[in-house]
Amino acid sequence: WHNNRVNASRLALFGSTNPWDLSEIIRIPELDPAIAWRCRFLYAKEPGTAEFFPYVKRIVRKLYLVDCGDLEYAFKYADRSAFDKLKIGIPDPEHSDILLVKNDRITDTSFSNIILWDGNAWYTPEVPLLKGTKREFYLSRKIIHLRDIRVNNLPDYKTARLINAMLDIGDGEDIPIGNIL
Repeated sequence: WHNNRVNASRLALFGSTNPWDLSEIIRIPELDPAIAWRCRFLYAKEPGTAEFFPYVKRIVRKLYLVDCGDLEYAFKYADRSAFDKLKIGIPDPEHSDILLVKNDRITDTSFSNIILWDGNAWYTPEVPLLKGTKREFYLSRKIIHLRDIRVNNLPDYKTARLINAMLDIGDGEDIPIGNIL
């Protein structure tokens, strides 16, 4: 899924048509197996560097609705300053995050895609800012489903969870809909 995203980004941004296989490009150093690690791969037209960081799982208990205006984030960038600005002033940033709203539609949080449970199935916004790799994986397996989710639809759901490359659907904590403010 990461290969798909990298190659789609390279095609759209640089016109590069020769696909990369990240398993042939990224060399994983000897890392402490007792620690969960995340990898950040920086690239442009050509392969760049891979950086490895200890992964610290965030426990998010509240989400704050924030209009992101005309923010575009179809490709994953190292520059996260737009998200940092939108997060200024949210209470308890260690245990809360922003839930981005664009044109009255729910999109993503600052670091993950969101899924919402209606009592029968999990749904994710049809138009996220970033089509995350875990989101694409779950959609392909029909574990989650697409839906146009607007702010006024939030009461139709019971709970939410956050997913990303490091957060599986079963890893996340339930965020009650009442904790989306």
